[in-house]
Amino acid sequence: MFLALLTATRWFKEHRRGDVIHEVTSEFSHIRVRETGNIRSLLFVDDRGTEQLQSSIDLSAPEVMLVDYTKTMFASLLFTPSQKRILIVGLGGGGMVRFAESALPETQIEAVEIDPEVVRVAAEYFETKNGPRISIHTIDAFEFLRAKNGAYDAIYMDAFLKPKAGPELDELTKRLKTVEFLEDVKSRLSPDGLVAFNLIAWYPTTRGDIASIREVFPSVYRFSVPGTGNLVVIATQKEGRMETAQLLERAEKLKKELNVGLPFGEFVENLSN
Repeated sequence: MFLALLTATRWFKEHRRGDVIHEVTSEFSHIRVRETGNIRSLLFVDDRGTEQLQSSIDLSAPEVMLVDYTKTMFASLLFTPSQKRILIVGLGGGGMVRFAESALPETQIEAVEIDPEVVRVAAEYFETKNGPRISIHTIDAFEFLRAKNGAYDAIYMDAFLKPKAGPELDELTKRLKTVEFLEDVKSRLSPDGLVAFNLIAWYPTTRGDIASIREVFPSVYRFSVPGTGNLVVIATQKEGRMETAQLLERAEKLKKELNVGLPFGEFVENLSN
């Protein structure tokens, strides 16, 4: 779990009055599910009672991502368009899992989630569960990546921050932010593999997090997510930074080749140095 804190997106501001249909407190978090029409949202509630949106899924079109930062995570396709095997760290309701299942039909998808209650809620309320191409592992990502064999073409890290304080959880979270762990992540990538991180731009430790990522990966790209506090960082193993013109060319190519509803050109426009 330890799913990244998300400030309210423009979409959620317009739809947040959905009814609460489920609520539970697990060992790791306070989980709330809201529903409005066909759309269900998974939120984490912090110690002050503030809701933090993690996932929203339209059950009539689960392949369409509704949360802005999750869309930007797939700017990864600009760098590695062929992703045969991916890992998503942090499940939530499974918005990224459901998108990848539809948009990348030849991809094997794994997700790792520390909180069994999140896994249960994702299956029961969001229909995100194991399938022919989906494997969900209930385990600490730190231990999972250390023990895992094989290589991934992309690893999506949606697990840097957490909505609930506590010394034990703080220590678990810190392990996912060390250079040592990032080296483990890098060792689980294919030669063209990359990692996409969901961070919070204003969080005090974010600058240090990015510095650690730069220490391990030779090329790092930062994408802002307008209307949110999120910052998506994509780290690749390739030396030399791709120029904006080249990324725009790739964005136009992906727009023609992948009919997945992602604004690749806008992603490039939101790229910062």
